[in-house]
Amino acid sequence: MQKYPDSRYFDYAASSPPWQEALDEYVKSSTIFFANPSSQHRHGKETKQELLILKKEFCDLLHFYDGRLLLCASGSEANNTIIEGHMRKFPEGKLLIAEDVHDSIWYATDKYKKSVEVLKINQNGEIQMDDFDRALTNDISLVCINHVSNETGTVHQVLEMADICARRKIKILIDGTQSLGHMAINLDTIPFDYYSFSAHKFGGVKSTGGLLIRDDLFEPLIRGGKQEWDLRAGTENIAGLSAMVVALKKSLECVEDEMERLKALKKLMLKQLKRLPNVLINGPENGSPRILSVSIPGVTGRELVAVLSHSGFAISTGSACHANQLAPSRIITAMGRSEPEAIGSIRISMGIGTTEDAVKDLLKALIDLIK
Repeated sequence: MQKYPDSRYFDYAASSPPWQEALDEYVKSSTIFFANPSSQHRHGKETKQELLILKKEFCDLLHFYDGRLLLCASGSEANNTIIEGHMRKFPEGKLLIAEDVHDSIWYATDKYKKSVEVLKINQNGEIQMDDFDRALTNDISLVCINHVSNETGTVHQVLEMADICARRKIKILIDGTQSLGHMAINLDTIPFDYYSFSAHKFGGVKSTGGLLIRDDLFEPLIRGGKQEWDLRAGTENIAGLSAMVVALKKSLECVEDEMERLKALKKLMLKQLKRLPNVLINGPENGSPRILSVSIPGVTGRELVAVLSHSGFAISTGSACHANQLAPSRIITAMGRSEPEAIGSIRISMGIGTTEDAVKDLLKALIDLIK
């Protein structure tokens, strides 16, 4: 029977609980397919065959038929792989990076300052298509965008952007960490070059992620062995992949019902929070139903997280990768919020274990604190 975390857990965007079936599959695969898939004996060849079967199954679930699954240890490694690999392969090229990307992409704005152009977001956290079109100058060789913003839940027009890039022969990396497993996605219709993800966001195990790739025009980030078509050295994580396939399958089976259920819960929260005079909603209301970003000037997000944690609620100030920093969120400030407003921002993210009663309890606790 599936066990969910305490219903007062509101940090699903940071990490989701693993599906029990995925954990069972992880143990089973670890026991049966323990051999190194690069070994030439029978056990190694059987493990290699299982690796290929699992990869195809994963891709088929996403309607991804014209590319390959490149295994990584995380979404961050996947993003780094393309950024670093592309810059080494095309050192004269330029990167166009959206303002709301994860830090595993944003770091390039500092490391490759002279080679990066920043794609602005508007006050709703959205990328205007006119701005996107104008930003695609002739020297841009790689575009980096989110499918869904990890902080505000904004859902970007990735199909339209990928179409434009394909027509202009510009590579595009889409970070699908907050979308894959949480939306009904047909990747066959999106002409991307690289799509990154992380399994623990949709109920797989940690240290498992990857890239869905349509070409290999980048230098490897990790070198050594010849695994993964010589694009990523290291023994493949068969057990993690097997759990990932099960987790994706389970997530997609209920994704439409979950979207509707979470949409109703988010609507309930927005209705209550909008009644408070000092509360600011960050991001469009029609964004991901899983994620809600709120700014409360006069307090810090860290204070709210700490106080609510004492009451048993788990929320965050944004991405878990910089949760310990007492600094305004660059994404919230990019949307036009002041520094006090950005410092006072929190992220509430929901998932399969979130109940209506828990949402009402969180609202009451939050409203009492704000008052």
